[in-house]
Parts: sequence; C-alpha cells; structure tokens
Amino acid sequence: MEKYKMIGILSALEVESDIILKKMIEKEVSVIAGMTFTKGRLSERDVVLATCGVSKVNAALFTQIMIDNFRPDCILFTGVAGSMDPSIKQMDLVVAEKLTFYDVSPHQLEFCFPNQIWFRTDEELTELVRSNAKESLFGAIITGDQFITSRERKKQLKKQFPEALAVEMEGCAVAHTCFVNSVPFAIIRCISDLADSEAENSYDAFEKKAAEKSARIIIKTISKMK
Repeated sequence: MEKYKMIGILSALEVESDIILKKMIEKEVSVIAGMTFTKGRLSERDVVLATCGVSKVNAALFTQIMIDNFRPDCILFTGVAGSMDPSIKQMDLVVAEKLTFYDVSPHQLEFCFPNQIWFRTDEELTELVRSNAKESLFGAIITGDQFITSRERKKQLKKQFPEALAVEMEGCAVAHTCFVNSVPFAIIRCISDLADSEAENSYDAFEKKAAEKSARIIIKTISKMK
C-alpha cells in the first residue's frame, strides 16, 4: 500500500514552483478563496501544487486550505533562503530538521497554542529528501516577515538562534499548520543570498538557479516515494 497517495507541494514564488508545474501532467486547476491549486500527476504520483506568496500568513492559509480540500498525506516545501552561517554560501542546500519563528517571543510560543517553540520535520520524509540531496546541510531554519538585508540584524538573529542555518519567510508557518493537523512535512531551501547588505543583489543573481536546484530535489524525492 502506498504511504503517500497524495503529496502536497508548496513554494512561495512561481520561480520556485515553475519547474515542478511544467513536469506535471493531467493538471486540474482549482481556485479556493482566491488561491490557486493545481492537482495532477508527477512521477506517477498524485500531487497538488500551490504557490503561496511570501509571508507567514500566506503560507499558513495555503497550507490549511490544501489540507482541508486535497487531504495530502504529506507536504513538501521548496524554495530559496538566506544563509545564517558563515560556512553556508549561495547554492548550498539546507534541509530543515526543525523550524521556529524569530519574530515571536519564545515565551509566547511555549505558553500559547500549540505550545511549541520548535516545530520538527517528519523524520522519515526528511531523510528521504536528504537522501536525494547528498551535499545538503541539516539543521534549524528560522522564519519571520522580513527579508534580511543587514549584517547587524543577521548578527542579532544568530546570537538569538545560534543553531540557525538559514532564514526565510514561510517555512515555520507551514510547519506550524502541518503540526496542528498531524500532516508529515519536510522543507528544503537553497541559499540565494547571505542575508547581509549585499542580499538584494545576490538574491537577484542566484534566485532562479537556487530555486530550480531546490525544486529538482523535490521532483527526485517524489520519484523515489513508495
């Protein structure tokens, strides 16, 4: 029996999902509350794909609507991110072990529903992603509603979250929503910038290549699912 009969795929931007959309066949488009979802087949598997746009709110909305309407057995998130570690450069892959919100206090996260500071990815699903991204780094990703373009801000975040390998704007919202719905999830990011004063120029230079590299790992992972 197939464990993952329906696979949900999310990304923030079209550049992060285009390569996946082009590989899909038997596509059917649904618009729910103004949000577009494409159901189809990829590597002989049933999938549903959506581009949620940037920010935590958009990511959570799309994730919940995907869960409610398409009942995925797991959700995979692909996209780009900023580096939070000196050893991690542009085009490096980071697979999330756990995620947290950097712009919500740990006290609020711990004592308000769903009482989690860190949201951990599904071990089996994440290991499958890692097996198809052999040179990837594995660890913590932090999420917030800012595009980090300041060395000083990056330094502050690294001091607060020394484990962080990457920073982005959607991942923990997806993780949070999957957690409360008991849906297994995995998240992979390819580094587009170093989250510093050169981040905007770096992002422009690496966005498409980094997005495609991350998406190819998702395509490869789905082809290996049982």
